[in-house]
Amino acid sequence: MSPLTQEISQPTKRTVQGGRTSILTRARALILFAAAISFVLSVSLWFAGNHDEGLFVGIWVPSIISLGAFLVPRRAAS
Repeated sequence: MSPLTQEISQPTKRTVQGGRTSILTRARALILFAAAISFVLSVSLWFAGNHDEGLFVGIWVPSIISLGAFLVPRRAAS
């Protein structure tokens, strides 16, 4: 059997993992959505005149993204 045929006949990681890939994708989307909501809230507070609250909520954005990077792996371990 040629190497190309072996690659085609072997299942890919995506099919082996099954639903885990979609769960990780949803988790990443949820983390980015939470960071985006935090950013919009921060900007809204800032322009509403609540500068201290806007800065406080603005600090959440990198914290949420960092938490997501820590909790949701970039790729599954082999």
